[in-house]
Amino acid sequence: MRYIHITFLTILLFNGLTIFSQGEANNWYFGKNAGVSFNTTPPTVLTDGQINTLEGCTTISDATGALLFYTDGIRVWDRFNTIMPNGINLKGDPSSTSSALIVPQPNTPNIYIIFTVDEPHHDNADNDPSTVDGDGINDGFMYSVVDMSLNGGAGDIVAGQKNIPLITYDTSDPLQSAYKCSEKITAVKSDDCDSFWVITHFVDTFYAFKIEQTGVNVNPVTSKIGVTVPLSGYRRNALGYIKASTEGNKLAVAHFGFATVTAGNGPGKVVLYDFDNITGAVSNEIELYNGDSPYGIEFSQSGQRLYSAIGIGNEGIGQSFLLQFDLTLPDIDIPASGTRILNENGVNFSSFFEGALQLAPDGKIYRTQYEDFATDTGDYLGIIENPEEIAANVIYVEKGLLVNSDGRRGVRLGLPPFIQSIFAQTIDIINSGDSNNANLSLCEGETFRLSYQNIPGATYTWFVDNTPISTTSNFLDITATANYRLEVDLNDGSCPLVGVANATFTEIPPSIPVTLIQCDLYQVMGDNLALFDLNLATDQITGGNNQFSVSFFIDLPSAQAGTPALTNITSFENNQNNQLVYARVTDNNNTNCFSITTIELQVNATSANDVELRACDDDGIEDGITVFNLLEADPLILQGITTAGLTLTYYQNIDDAQFNVNPITSYSNTTPNTQGDDIVYAKVEESNGNCFAIASVALFVNPTPEIEEIGAYFLCQNQTNIEIDKGVLPNPGLTNFTFLWSTGETTQSIFVDQAGTYMVEITDTSTQCSNTRTVEVTGSSIPTITSVDINDASNNNTVTVNVQGIGSYEYAIEINGVLSTYQDEATFNNVPPGFHVVYVRDKNGCLPEVTRDIAVIGFPDFFSPNGDGFHESWNVDGISSQMLSDSLIYIFDRYGKLIKQLRAGTPGWDGTYNGKLMPSSQYWYRVELQTGRVLTGSFSLIR
Repeated sequence: MRYIHITFLTILLFNGLTIFSQGEANNWYFGKNAGVSFNTTPPTVLTDGQINTLEGCTTISDATGALLFYTDGIRVWDRFNTIMPNGINLKGDPSSTSSALIVPQPNTPNIYIIFTVDEPHHDNADNDPSTVDGDGINDGFMYSVVDMSLNGGAGDIVAGQKNIPLITYDTSDPLQSAYKCSEKITAVKSDDCDSFWVITHFVDTFYAFKIEQTGVNVNPVTSKIGVTVPLSGYRRNALGYIKASTEGNKLAVAHFGFATVTAGNGPGKVVLYDFDNITGAVSNEIELYNGDSPYGIEFSQSGQRLYSAIGIGNEGIGQSFLLQFDLTLPDIDIPASGTRILNENGVNFSSFFEGALQLAPDGKIYRTQYEDFATDTGDYLGIIENPEEIAANVIYVEKGLLVNSDGRRGVRLGLPPFIQSIFAQTIDIINSGDSNNANLSLCEGETFRLSYQNIPGATYTWFVDNTPISTTSNFLDITATANYRLEVDLNDGSCPLVGVANATFTEIPPSIPVTLIQCDLYQVMGDNLALFDLNLATDQITGGNNQFSVSFFIDLPSAQAGTPALTNITSFENNQNNQLVYARVTDNNNTNCFSITTIELQVNATSANDVELRACDDDGIEDGITVFNLLEADPLILQGITTAGLTLTYYQNIDDAQFNVNPITSYSNTTPNTQGDDIVYAKVEESNGNCFAIASVALFVNPTPEIEEIGAYFLCQNQTNIEIDKGVLPNPGLTNFTFLWSTGETTQSIFVDQAGTYMVEITDTSTQCSNTRTVEVTGSSIPTITSVDINDASNNNTVTVNVQGIGSYEYAIEINGVLSTYQDEATFNNVPPGFHVVYVRDKNGCLPEVTRDIAVIGFPDFFSPNGDGFHESWNVDGISSQMLSDSLIYIFDRYGKLIKQLRAGTPGWDGTYNGKLMPSSQYWYRVELQTGRVLTGSFSLIR
């Protein structure tokens, strides 16, 4: 049960040796509150970073990968992400390509040196070195000293050792003194194994400062060589990284531009040099690339490949690409080896800005991908997965690591620089084949051997958690969690070889046997076969600890081998009673630390009563579908069973019952009027949760008596009572009913003498299913005409009949002996003048109907007494000796002379006056009705 999980190599700093591992570079803070930890594989995004910088930043951890502090070149945050008390106002700049770099002081515990690089501020308007922008001062190249024993062990900058300047310019040149530095800084271990070189470049000179046990040697080794970066436009020209190879024998520089004016910048360059890490001298310039805007640069771990991130165009704004150079070639051939790297989509450029490149502890190279100035961030770091490969085989993933998953942090242009020697290839004491990976995940109780080849004359020193032990052999057997380091001194004057293993021994998971009890399958009772959900054993096996995962196997050899695992674990069918299956319990943190236990599958063959459950189709919809209350079957299923403490749960099908999923308490049948066609299942369980039995419940739907719709009856005032009926329709198969009226009567029909609502419950005696009929009895009466409103002597004569009574009435009118159709409205329109009859009757049939004679008054517009038998006289319509007999009618000529006076019921005017024919003309009338109403108007006499 042993397993080695490979992650990354960690080498410790101890005592007098300047021994570095990749642990010091395991934590990165950069950009907008962004961070990445390489203490895990794959790396983990950090969300606690406080840094907010466009470019410059750096971080340092201890040899085991524990964070110490980080800075943007101005402020210093400790491992608790709190600014150190004296950790402010350093002289770097967040817009400097490499605003800071941290180097430990050799052989001096707790002392670290922060080198800061200011941005070369300059006023682009007048090219006057004395007029600068930014903070108004160009602070150049400085260093500050951090003592990690201060501030309760969280570290602080030593008083009086802050912002100490270093000379990196020609003091005789006033223009250089305005700039003082470029934005480039790198560091590498010296060949003496006991000191470091910190290297920067300015204009045309490399400055190599040596850091020894006594601190910083302020007198640099200078190498004036190669290209000259013009001071004019230096604020842009100074952009770009410098990097040393991990072995310290090469330097590479990305010059962003060579502008000779302050506005914009000209094409940049990528340049390669030899570096003597004994003397600090730089030599042998090789110009690799001339054009566009180089910015990021980085060696592969072996130093055989060089990469540069180059912005397209002289400004380097927008698109960019990665370029690889093959450093295994002769110097003269290296420039021609420059090849663009394709991303995973086969494209050799990207829409991201040129950005930093940084080798990581996992041997991969990471690239910032700043998307645009509008969002001020990017979300991903790109990853060169295999930097040692030739360009055609390089795998570059643009969206390699998502840094900004919540919109609160993001990638910008810079990544933290480190001492490049940290990433040097080291010896593999785990013997995994990958010296970059040295995390060991082991299991408690096992022994693992760390070892390196036995070299004659070499001295082997082992350290456990940074403490030397007495073992001096080339191997060490380990059994406990710790950090293990081997230093191999070849005793030939070279630096010791170092290998590290971070071993974690994980506890073996528990192995608790479990028994699952299931009821025999209902379909084949007695065969001792059932379906089991093996997952139900997981919590019992692991105790509910989600640190452990469980897989299941048919036999022990399969469980030990871890394959083949069972796949039908949620519906596993046993092949015999008390069958054993095997569970492999694995620690999720170390998938090869596992234990094996058994699961016994017991089948309970006891039974409960299969029953029938009947229900009436009484849901108000005669569709043969109803809802069954399944709990009503409880006493039937348990009848005669003496076992105490049983509980019942109902399920729609056998599988649900077997696995205790989707329980139900009610059920609507799917087969209309089912007679046992629909079946549900009751699972009977004991108090300990074990299955006792599974019973079937056959469902039957009984019909309810069919009845008429709600009945409506009317009781007239002149009736003593009426009979209302049960209203039962023919019911096939149902012949015997009982009746219970709301009046208490039990007959099929009853007599009632009052209006109201009456109900009868009709029950089928064979099924006891009932239905209820409701009967509404409405009172009604013969109408009484109280008045008739007549609006006459107009173009639209109307008649409105006013009635009293409790009934619902309808109306008709008889005109010239013709009766109209009855209507619900009591008003008649366009009634002609004359004598008519109105009729009113009860809609519900209460007799008799009632009538009233009416007269509608009207005046003819003309008459023509010419003997033709038509319109021979003029008289008022609707007035007779029987109706309005006391009314008087006066006729005047146009001069107002009374020509004729008539009384109601007398013949009309014949058109004469005193026996003489009156001429054709317009004549006027005045009618004085006996009601007091007076009507006037005119008419024509036509001859």
